[in-house]
Amino acid sequence: MRAGFCTCLFTLIAWTPPASSEEKSFQHVGVRQLAVIVNGALKSNPEIQAAQAAVDIAKARLAGAALPLNNPELELEAERTDINTYTFGISQTIDWHDKRHAFEEAARAGLTAARARVKALRLTKATELLNAIGRIATHHEITTLSERRSEILDRFVKLAKQRQAAGDIAQTSLDLARLSLAEAIMQHAEYGAELIQARSDYATLSGQSLHSRIKFPELLPTMLPDAQHDEALVRKHPQVQVAHQLALASRRQAEAVGQERKADPTFGLTAGREDQEDLISLSFSIPLQVRNNFRSNVDAAQSQALQVEQEARQAYWNLQARLNSARERYKLVSNAWAIWVSQGRISLQQRSEILEAMWRTGEISANDYLLQVQQTLDVQIAGVELQGNLWKVWVEWLSASGSLDDWLNNPSREQ
Repeated sequence: MRAGFCTCLFTLIAWTPPASSEEKSFQHVGVRQLAVIVNGALKSNPEIQAAQAAVDIAKARLAGAALPLNNPELELEAERTDINTYTFGISQTIDWHDKRHAFEEAARAGLTAARARVKALRLTKATELLNAIGRIATHHEITTLSERRSEILDRFVKLAKQRQAAGDIAQTSLDLARLSLAEAIMQHAEYGAELIQARSDYATLSGQSLHSRIKFPELLPTMLPDAQHDEALVRKHPQVQVAHQLALASRRQAEAVGQERKADPTFGLTAGREDQEDLISLSFSIPLQVRNNFRSNVDAAQSQALQVEQEARQAYWNLQARLNSARERYKLVSNAWAIWVSQGRISLQQRSEILEAMWRTGEISANDYLLQVQQTLDVQIAGVELQGNLWKVWVEWLSASGSLDDWLNNPSREQ
């Protein structure tokens, strides 16, 4: 009877449930297809489209800033009394201080900043998309493993009930099986909720569901580029470039405000006829900025430019710290993953073989065998989580170094 029970137990644990219809609908997608998925989502992303619309607005503003600031004014006057008077006049305000050039430079800097913002936003959204895809892949695999564990424990509880009723095992063994099943069910529900949330996050970012199961590359680079190039990477990073271009645009705007406060003269020419006499006159006018010289506007613009410049410095520091952190984290997780690939998987396989041999010889009981099988599945889940964490820190490195777009769209990348 003991041998029969152990045979049933071994068959139960070794049994792998058939894939559900939902799991069959998933198809493994290589790294090359990630570019298609991410680029398609970025193309339809409303935030990126809004940023691109801001670029079009900046282009229109630049085109307008390049035009003359002042149009000529035409004046006609007629008076019919005892003496008939007719006059025709034209006046023109002169851009004496070349304000148009200052406005044009400010608009050009704004256009450059708008374009940089699109690039930075694409990097941010691509990072979020790849992280969401990674979470979907990780939690789907973990949910599958936890589902398998729940089914194994459920079958074991049913079998344990029969054996306990027959007096073959103690009540404590049955209680342990029930507790293990309850714990497995709760964990499976938690993993399932995380999978649903990951899918929801991806749908929020892309506007559609992900129906493909991504297969990540296991052989990511073990060594990152030398740290001596980190400063150059930080300076060229899209987020730092956005901050720099915004600071430059703010400075150009302050210069334009300084030019705008200066008064421009207006020249006029009037010609006409009064009764039998011809009339002609010249006019000149210029605002007298005695009640308000608009200096406060210049001070405000300069203070705002200083604020944006300091924010740009902080953005540089933030990105530098982020890049250093990404490098250290990737090194740590990559080393752990290398150990897992070279030793952990082999040890896990050896452990399963040893447990089977020990069970066959009766060196361990059914309860001990069950507990150790659960531990084995826990290690498998931990391995999946480690792979997901490796993907996350890899994406973080690509994002922090500003090289994600190049890696994602490089046709020579490995599968």
